[in-house]
Amino acid sequence: MSPASNERDRIRAAMDRILKGTAQHSTGALTIVALAQEADVPRNALTQRHPDLKNDFYAQVRARGQTPESEIRLRRQIVKLKELRSK
Repeated sequence: MSPASNERDRIRAAMDRILKGTAQHSTGALTIVALAQEADVPRNALTQRHPDLKNDFYAQVRARGQTPESEIRLRRQIVKLKELRSK
């Protein structure tokens, strides 16, 4: 088994644990940071080497009717920036 496939397997298993609410190595938050911690991979493994898995994770979160924490933070920041701009 190649290191990349082993990494992908760990990420998939971590996704399953987080989405089931049974995280073992992270806070279980619906974020890429928590997913990377849970899979024991660097965060850039998800953003650079396996963006398809990152996108799949976010798609599964959205399919459950939940919004990823990163999107919530960005939306709050947009509101604040719009308020500042209007002043």
